[in-house]
Amino acid sequence: MTESDHRPIVLITGVTGNLGRSLGEGLAKDYRIVGLDRKADDTDFTVFEIDLASDAAVDLALHNFRDMFGSRIASVIHLVAYFDFTGEDNPLYQSVNVEGTQRLLRALQGFDVEQFIYASTMLVHAPCRPGGRIDEQLPIEPRWAYPKSKATAEAVIRAEHK
Repeated sequence: MTESDHRPIVLITGVTGNLGRSLGEGLAKDYRIVGLDRKADDTDFTVFEIDLASDAAVDLALHNFRDMFGSRIASVIHLVAYFDFTGEDNPLYQSVNVEGTQRLLRALQGFDVEQFIYASTMLVHAPCRPGGRIDEQLPIEPRWAYPKSKATAEAVIRAEHK
């Protein structure tokens, strides 16, 4: 990246994960990719370390982003979420998926964000008959901790939208 790089910025949370890295690589030709992630792992993108469960960490990461890139963001792609394979409730579903999303949205209010994309899950929808199709027309009826947290985060996004 150079100072003369005038491509629009796409800010990706979880940019060092498989999906985030692949998405960033796919968009990098046309956009400057900047990441927010728990660790600034080996990546070609600028990554600001962040803990979405911490107000101070979110504020610091976005302060550092603003210092380096300014306040204009073409798109924020929010991929970060806590997930485990137990199916049991875990406090991280609330502190990362729900409150972390709210924390991020509130911290972004001082930026000029053109688009916010949230990666949820089809698991928020009610199950269908075997062989049926799950789509956005099915009611929101998550059945276990992870999709419940994602559905709650979706509600937070609707409430926090400015």
